[in-house]
Amino acid sequence: MTEIDINPEIGTGLDRKLLWAAAEVLVSTQFGSREMLQRKLRIGWEQTRLVMDAMESLGVVGPDQGSRAREVLIRLVEDLEPVFERLYGDGSGATVTALPLARQPEATPVDFTKQPTPPSSAVPPPSTPEPDSEPEAESGPEPEPEHGRAVEGTVYTADEWELRPDPEGDRPWINPALRTPEGRRARAHYIGRQARRRARKAAARQRTVHGFVPRVLRGEKRVRAWVIGVEGAKARADINLALVTAEDADRAARRAGRAIIKRKEKREAAVRLQQDAGKQLVIAQATKKHAQQKVAVRASLAYGPVVVADALAYGFTNVWGAVGALLLNLAGASLLGRDVELTEEELERLEQVEAGMPQEFHIGMTPKAFELMVREALIEKLKCDITSLQVFPYEWGFEIRVVLDGMTPKRIADGLETLEANLPGVRTSSIQLRQSMEGRNLCTIVVPGPNPWKHLPELPYREPKSLTTADIHTAQLSASMAGEPLGLPMCRTNINIVGKSRSGKSTWLRAILDALTATNDQIVIGIDLGSAGSGFSGLRRGLHLTVTDPDFAAEVLDWALDVGRGRPELFEELGMGQNWVTSPKRPGVKLVVDEFPELVKASRKPIYDGEGKKIGELDLDGKLQRLHHTSAKSDVDVIIASQGLTRALIGKNTWLAELPVQVMCACDVDDLMLIMPAGAMDEGWTPNRLMPAMGDQVNDAGVAYVLAGAQHTEAITYRACVTSDEEYTRRGIERGQDLVTMDAESEEFTSVTLADLMAKADAMKPTRRRSGPPQLIKTIRSVFQEAGDPAGLSQEELAEALGQVDPQRWGLEHFTGEDEGEQITARTEALRSTVNAVLEPTEHSWALEKYSSKLSRGYRLRDLKVITGETPKES
Repeated sequence: MTEIDINPEIGTGLDRKLLWAAAEVLVSTQFGSREMLQRKLRIGWEQTRLVMDAMESLGVVGPDQGSRAREVLIRLVEDLEPVFERLYGDGSGATVTALPLARQPEATPVDFTKQPTPPSSAVPPPSTPEPDSEPEAESGPEPEPEHGRAVEGTVYTADEWELRPDPEGDRPWINPALRTPEGRRARAHYIGRQARRRARKAAARQRTVHGFVPRVLRGEKRVRAWVIGVEGAKARADINLALVTAEDADRAARRAGRAIIKRKEKREAAVRLQQDAGKQLVIAQATKKHAQQKVAVRASLAYGPVVVADALAYGFTNVWGAVGALLLNLAGASLLGRDVELTEEELERLEQVEAGMPQEFHIGMTPKAFELMVREALIEKLKCDITSLQVFPYEWGFEIRVVLDGMTPKRIADGLETLEANLPGVRTSSIQLRQSMEGRNLCTIVVPGPNPWKHLPELPYREPKSLTTADIHTAQLSASMAGEPLGLPMCRTNINIVGKSRSGKSTWLRAILDALTATNDQIVIGIDLGSAGSGFSGLRRGLHLTVTDPDFAAEVLDWALDVGRGRPELFEELGMGQNWVTSPKRPGVKLVVDEFPELVKASRKPIYDGEGKKIGELDLDGKLQRLHHTSAKSDVDVIIASQGLTRALIGKNTWLAELPVQVMCACDVDDLMLIMPAGAMDEGWTPNRLMPAMGDQVNDAGVAYVLAGAQHTEAITYRACVTSDEEYTRRGIERGQDLVTMDAESEEFTSVTLADLMAKADAMKPTRRRSGPPQLIKTIRSVFQEAGDPAGLSQEELAEALGQVDPQRWGLEHFTGEDEGEQITARTEALRSTVNAVLEPTEHSWALEKYSSKLSRGYRLRDLKVITGETPKES
């Protein structure tokens, strides 16, 4: 973890490493300018003022002179020893004790197997050892380090071993100068890290002008330029001049041969040019001959020894000798090409490489290196004013705690894509922002690694009836990247889960059901009209009811409404106060609804009387709304999962956004705007950046932002815990063997009991999808075709036609009546009830409608084609 270590003598909020770097820059440049510090150290304008004031108190620069640069009081970098002692303390002496982490002059390395603890600023500074002390471990009490115990031992003196400069700030946790097993290991690890860092720098330097290949090319070019020399350059110039003069002479001769006007003058000019060309040719030949002698001498001096050495190496050791000689040749050329004039861009690139600026994000990089990347991206690219920045490494990624200077995190929220673009190696749409509740200018940036949920725990096992509603909020349902468990409040609380298809809503429902079915004081009913209860997995065996039929769902909701609206009459009688007190004897009721848009569609299913006249609709969503408004205090609650909250999906059911607990999986911005207040995205609530599962790729399925009261108000992502399908089934069977029973007092308000509903559910056989419409509808369709597809048929006409097609079932003699008219009426009524019965398991209905202005209502052909699938339902 990198820390902003506070020095009480200097000021607040300043990093000692930053102050030391500032002192070196000011003294080396002898220019006390704030603009120069801001550019060199890549810090904010306000922070440069604090640094300059600290430099004045340290005696590095003089007082402020307005717009002019301050006077630098120290002339040489070697004279900064007093400044170093004031910043870090006097480290001289042969015997030392291990310093606490908070007093180390550099940042600490990272142990990615455990989560680091933020340092405490209350640790006292170490005492200065006596200069004449023996090289033995000090006796007496020592400050306790962060790892739990003090480490003692003899130290290496400065002559034996000295720490190398460490600009990246990766000093070990334990002082590597101690002659102890811990100190030796820390020293070895530190030297290894330094070696790896130097190797990375060397590799990065190859892509600059100081790389090996560019230096070899420059060296070879310089040798070639010396071999050619002034003579060779002059000979080349003379040859070029002679060639140009000869071309001019030829061109003048051709013009003179074709000239009509001033032929004499042109011929004279052509003769002069030919004479000049001859002179230039003679001069070029002489110069070339002289240059060849000089170049041959210098070439023999430059390349002769190299060729002889290579030939001898090949002659004595064959191929390997030639390879070694070639490498020596390249090394020599690289040495000759080491000096170069750099442009501003090349110089900046080289400074970044030498400063250890990382080129790509990866888990395991030092926090200091990652801090440099983030600081540059925030300040240079997003133009954020930062007071302080801390990086906390974890095995799953990095947390960056930022204190902004007079601004809100809105600029960071708007520039998350830009931030990802300036942190190479970070997965797209993975960075998260979290507005702190402690202050408007405080925020946390979360940068996950490749697999941030690797250590997500399995859904914990709970014995049947081991939980109560009072403590169900402590039952773990999910966990954050940092491993913090999450439980949802469910006592007299309604919950809404929203997310796109394949975003993990059913995963959250199963986690919630796993806790609910383990309680000893809850009646749990599942309603799923879209996927036949598959979202509940094997846990549906532990539910009291699993409802997949719309009509049965209406009965269950009516029962729940009766209980919820009737219980307030018992509050005073049972001494409960203002709310229902849930207990094993008087349990609560939880209605878990999956695929809410399908329930909304089923709510529009019409209800007919005995004569086939529409008298209403099922209104399932309206009953759920009334449960939310009237029955929460009776602990009759709803838990709803929906694909979205837009009107196209749920119609007028905007009350879902009012539920007190909102679990937001990967969803659209429109859904977020309906749930959260304006400005929520600026505070980090961005479920629209989550990616649902696609095929076998899980992506962010099961990851959600949770808004649940005062305890869960920050934009933290959680992932629902899961277990195997076999374990879900085993838990469901185990918990279904001893279900909670309903109290008799509550069922006094209902027309049916919970036991009656459970018995009816057992008697109902699961409805399977038929291949095509029912057989009766197929027969009726053939009747219409035989009649030439009229616009419609009356009830009597259709019944008579069916009597001719199927006399064994619809013959008039099979219906009772005193006369023929009563038999026709009986057959017509039987046909109507049979049509309603065969269409009830399907999503279709066939109401009696007008098909002719002169005739009464009957069966329309257009409705029949919708039932048979010949035309779409909307037509």
